[in-house]
Amino acid sequence: MTVRRRTVLKGMLAASALVAAPAILRAQSGPMKIGFLTVKTGPLASGGIQMEQGLTLYLKERNNTLAGRPVQLFTGDSAGAPAMARTKMQEFLERENIACLIGPLATAEALAIDDYIRDKQIPTLSVAAAEDMTQRKANPWFVRATSSSAQCSYPMGDYAAKELKYTAPISRSSSRTSTSFSSALPAPTASSSSSSTRSMAARRRSSAA
Repeated sequence: MTVRRRTVLKGMLAASALVAAPAILRAQSGPMKIGFLTVKTGPLASGGIQMEQGLTLYLKERNNTLAGRPVQLFTGDSAGAPAMARTKMQEFLERENIACLIGPLATAEALAIDDYIRDKQIPTLSVAAAEDMTQRKANPWFVRATSSSAQCSYPMGDYAAKELKYTAPISRSSSRTSTSFSSALPAPTASSSSSSTRSMAARRRSSAA
């Protein structure tokens, strides 16, 4: 049998394209390998265990099949620690060759594995509220299935400004939540700031009484 040079080059080109393709494309045959990064130990364990129970029930109701393909689920316990989240993510990619990721639970964990998700192009569905991953430094492979860390504070700030007549931040914290709350308040003047401070002090005295 004669092997032509053009045939060999075509084969090499196809192989290199397959290796360079995102993981989700390379895994279109056989079981769908899904990594599940959650928290089963430590202070965040209750939320992580509920995530696992919900996902297990979801897959059970569908006979462990998604889009007509069987699902292989690999679960990793990060204990809520960013360093452990990186370790588990590395294991998922190098040992299990996952096609997509569900999790993690906490913001610090998501930020810790951000580079892995980008480099390996792993579609990720998470409940972590890390705003940077969808706003300031958006990761195109990351989708959040819940609110961001600051989202709930905007309506609270709006209510404080319009109904409670606050004109100055209640807290000097630099957290996303505090910043978003304060951004909904009108810009304070020297007189309004002191008036607001006196008003808050009066409310505290009234509450204590």
